[in-house]
This record gives sequence, C-alpha cells and structure tokens, in this order.
Amino acid sequence: MSAPRRLRITVDTNVVPVEPVLHAARGLQVDVVITTVTAREMGSKWEPELSMLRVIPETWVMGESPLGVAALGSTSDAQLFEKTLTAISNGSFPQPGDRGRLTAGQQRQLRDAMIFCTHVRERRDIFITNDVTAFGDEATVQRRRFDEMATTRIMTLTEFERFCAARRPQGWP
Repeated sequence: MSAPRRLRITVDTNVVPVEPVLHAARGLQVDVVITTVTAREMGSKWEPELSMLRVIPETWVMGESPLGVAALGSTSDAQLFEKTLTAISNGSFPQPGDRGRLTAGQQRQLRDAMIFCTHVRERRDIFITNDVTAFGDEATVQRRRFDEMATTRIMTLTEFERFCAARRPQGWP
C-alpha cells in the first residue's frame, strides 16, 4: 500500500500566522506555502511567522507585482485572473485598461485574485482563506463559482480543521 499523497496547501494572508493550520494538519502529509503577495502584505518574507514557509512567486500583474518576484503567466492564467476578479467583485471590478486608480477595496480584491490564481497556477490542492466575502462559505453560490473555475478546494480554517480531523490517523490527538 502506498503512502498518502502530500496535500499541497496555500494559505491566504488572513490565515497567517499559520500555527492553527499546522496544528490541524498534524499527522497528515502536508506542504504549506504562501505567495509573494502575502509576504509583501505581511511586510517581508523574512517575518518570523513566514520564515518556516516556502514562498511561491505570484503571477505577474502589471502595476502591482514588483520586478523580480513574480512569474510570467500564460493566456489561461490571464483568463482565470479575469474570471476570478469578476467572481470576487460580483462583476463590478474595473475592466483591463481602466484600473489605474483602484480603491483600497479593489486593491484587496486584486490581491485576493492574485493569491488564488497563483495557487491554481501551481496546481495546489487546498486554498485556505477566511475571506468569505470574496470566496464564499461552504455550500454558497459564491464558493460554487470558484469550484466551477478551477480544480482546487477552497476552505476556511474551520472547514480545514474539520477536513483534517476526518483524515487524521487513529491515535493522533
């Protein structure tokens, strides 16, 4: 019998510090990462909370991504990014070419989309976020929009804790 495949998890900025994620996943094979967007939002990838995590490069977005920390995306990455912005904003996000003056809320939506799309580009399994406004709660229409866009699972930390508890090997507390 082969060992279970390691779950590839990306955490959103609002789930840092990640100790609750690591505690929930005890006894399971996991690989937990953040994106360069989260590292920038936290101040630096060298922050103590982030030092134990691998940082994956965000998909480059003109006017947002610093040079040297982003990966060039494909056409399908760009299409997913636009679909994600539409889903997060309920269709109200400014169209390409009209994004020179984003509000603080739109800037957060843009970064939410960048983190999610980086997660998908890297073919990771579970995206943990507590941002239910952007990504919905389990079984909501908003969450189903994302389920239809990409083959990944979005979970809040509470959902992830339940998910792990159901899969934890017997004998683990």
